[in-house]
Amino acid sequence: MSIDLQQTNKGMCSNSHLLWNRAAPMYNAVSVTRERFMQRKVFAKGIQYRSSLGDTMDKSATVTVISGGDSSERTVSLSSGRQVYDAFLKAGRHAVLLEIDDLSDLASHLDEIEVAFIVLHGGAGEDGTVQQLLQDHGIPYAGSGPKASAIGMDKLETKRVLAGVGIPIPRAMSYSGEDMTQFADTILQKFSLPLVVKAQGQGESIGVKLVKNDRDLVPTFESLHNEFGPFFVDEFISGREFTVPVLRIDGEDTVLPIIEVKSKTEFFSFEAKYTAGMHEVIIPAPLDKPTAERIRDITLRTHQAIGCWGFSRVDVLLSANGDPYVIEINTLPGMTPSSVMHKSAHVAGIDLPHLVERMLQSAFDRPRVG
Repeated sequence: MSIDLQQTNKGMCSNSHLLWNRAAPMYNAVSVTRERFMQRKVFAKGIQYRSSLGDTMDKSATVTVISGGDSSERTVSLSSGRQVYDAFLKAGRHAVLLEIDDLSDLASHLDEIEVAFIVLHGGAGEDGTVQQLLQDHGIPYAGSGPKASAIGMDKLETKRVLAGVGIPIPRAMSYSGEDMTQFADTILQKFSLPLVVKAQGQGESIGVKLVKNDRDLVPTFESLHNEFGPFFVDEFISGREFTVPVLRIDGEDTVLPIIEVKSKTEFFSFEAKYTAGMHEVIIPAPLDKPTAERIRDITLRTHQAIGCWGFSRVDVLLSANGDPYVIEINTLPGMTPSSVMHKSAHVAGIDLPHLVERMLQSAFDRPRVG
């Protein structure tokens, strides 16, 4: 079936229900007294209130950097966590590095966390489940909330939201359980080869395949469906690839310098991102002013349409005709030594210790819920 924009609200409700079902069992795995819980709620609200009055962030707060997890991106997360932890120490911040195996492992440590900095990538760490768990236990955390995280992790939900506000995206069709040969025939009637087949709920280009001939379509569908579940097909747009970080600075969502990515593979795959020598980044990207402004504009609009808070990174494709398209958004950008967000911030004059402190500020400035 094609993406149905009328199902946007239904999809978001489904995501919220899923998050609740996934997070709820965790409450049985942790002993947090009501008194301690209420202390956390007061602490969190107090921090938000002080920040709203313009006070500086309290350096005495100990931040717990949460990394690891059980997703396919665990190795990347561990690398991100170590670099972020080191950056906090260089910033003079009291920090703890918590490398977890899974959600139950995190739940057993909740009572030890004062403020959280999540660098879990993929799975429950990025789809809003961990954010909901922390929020419901009164623990301040950096970055986007449960709803924005859920939308951002779901590539089709992201498309629905962006299309609904007029942000350009590649055309797509989602698989809804029909015979895969029939689905391939339908796809070939609507799109021209090559095509991009994507897992719906994976990040960092995991579960993304470029298909150049029709005989490879069904095997690709079967492979992705067996490994990742729901998937969809994007039209292929040839052009230049960019990724653009957004960082909240002094109360304003700010687009950092645009990054052009030149991959030595056919697209910026997971392997290309994290294998030395497989890609080149150019910061700031060599663009004329009108094009750069259009990319900055759709980046900021995407960040805000999804409902992100504090920071994000938006992937943009510039077609041969000069038209920008949003590919996806990453609500928890990678922070490994080879990741690009901190490189863009460096070009903007923000070193890594100051970057993580600014990112952490989002935990203190978050608008009150309810």
